[in-house]
Amino acid sequence: MADKILKNKTKIIFALLYLILFLPNIYSIYYSVPASDDFAMALGRDAYGNSIFEFFAAVPFFFLQRGGTMVAFVFELLLNPLNLHIHLGHSYGVYMIIAFLLCMAAVLYGVKTIVKYMLRNHTDSDLIASSITFLTAVMLIENYYYVEAYNWYVGMIAYPMNMAFMFLAAAYIIRFGQTGKKRFYIWAIITGTLAANTTALDIPLGIFFLYIVLINKEFDKYISNLFKKYLPLICYIAAGIIAVAAPGNFARQSQYTEEVSVSNSVIQTIVDVKFFGMAILKERSVTLIIIAVLVIIGFAISSGKKSKPGNIILYGIASVCIWMGCLLPYVYGRGMTRTYLDVRMQYVFDFLFEITICLGALMIGQWIGYIVNANLEKIGYIAAAALAVLGALALIVTGRYATTVSYEVYAKRAEIAASYDLWNGILLEIEQSSDEDVVVDRDYNVSWNKYFLYSGMEPGEVYAVDLDAFYDSQQILPNVYYAKKSITINYPR
Repeated sequence: MADKILKNKTKIIFALLYLILFLPNIYSIYYSVPASDDFAMALGRDAYGNSIFEFFAAVPFFFLQRGGTMVAFVFELLLNPLNLHIHLGHSYGVYMIIAFLLCMAAVLYGVKTIVKYMLRNHTDSDLIASSITFLTAVMLIENYYYVEAYNWYVGMIAYPMNMAFMFLAAAYIIRFGQTGKKRFYIWAIITGTLAANTTALDIPLGIFFLYIVLINKEFDKYISNLFKKYLPLICYIAAGIIAVAAPGNFARQSQYTEEVSVSNSVIQTIVDVKFFGMAILKERSVTLIIIAVLVIIGFAISSGKKSKPGNIILYGIASVCIWMGCLLPYVYGRGMTRTYLDVRMQYVFDFLFEITICLGALMIGQWIGYIVNANLEKIGYIAAAALAVLGALALIVTGRYATTVSYEVYAKRAEIAASYDLWNGILLEIEQSSDEDVVVDRDYNVSWNKYFLYSGMEPGEVYAVDLDAFYDSQQILPNVYYAKKSITINYPR
């Protein structure tokens, strides 16, 4: 009974900690407005008779003209809040908050499952894993704000949702290896196949599967048939091939740039990994504090234990392959020859980089504890807690707390709200206008900040593409969504 009460109290404490951690993100997301592709991906055009006919016309169109990420296209069309064709106001933000929390919950569930797998010989693995997962979440949230993934419906579907599927698949792969229960095997196939249809995730997921199944042989206890053992991987590869080989990729690639060789893309990917990886380590003090704390926790976990930690060299190689594998399709597909990532793509890289770094720090600490071979577990946990407190105080004293996302959102809170008021008013005026050619005038603008995603309508530009069009690479189609012949927005740059 006492253990149950303690577990419930622990759950409440972690729930409060996560609420505090996520609150700045929730504030920013609450002030979201529909942006760019949200309009284009909404069903309900009169020309198609009904949404069902429109859906089945849109899916092959996107496959042929926009790319092979069919999972994202289907969800973008079916779950788009703009399918209601009414002005949503803050309801749009609430919708996105729910999506954000669900995606983060799935990612963190996967992280916790992986951590528990690393600590499987430890008696208090659940509490320790919860603490490590929370520290990882702090690093993920406080490093950078991914407005294109959090505040943008289409961005959320294309990236955080599929990231959630990938970490669910990782968790189910581990859980099947631990229990042999068929439901975990089936869900590993379903969620992993959905995730692998995103080109940035199919290689990282494949590497993880091989690490668990081929190297650690976790499925061998329950499956002897070679085909059945690797059936999930076969499904992942098939989903990845569909994503890569779609005619729409080649049609879309020509819009971005001239063709770039694979070798040049590999070199550019290495440069990107170095640049963005070092930015995470150098520009955010909270990252180094968390890494140091996790090393000490890893030391405490293995202190006095005889069980050998995982292969740190193999883990390092797998991590580098994951970083390269997530960026290379993007760099090659876009023909990138400079160090640049869209914010939504930076979200994918940063999350995979930070999570692997956190797990790597834990493993390094485990190896130190294993090599020292002294029972210093309690001292290790006390040292980790002390370092966390001292690190937080150092952030405050040095003023480095101002580099965290939480503080930056707090500092920009008025601008975030003012940006929403401006664009929410513009969209509402468009919807309520009885004119076929709508002109909206504003004599002011709000300073740009990275915590608000603007609708994308440029001043003075006329949006007047075909009302029957699914998607035009040069337009965001607000006039199609609002059934207007043309829309023009005038405001100071």
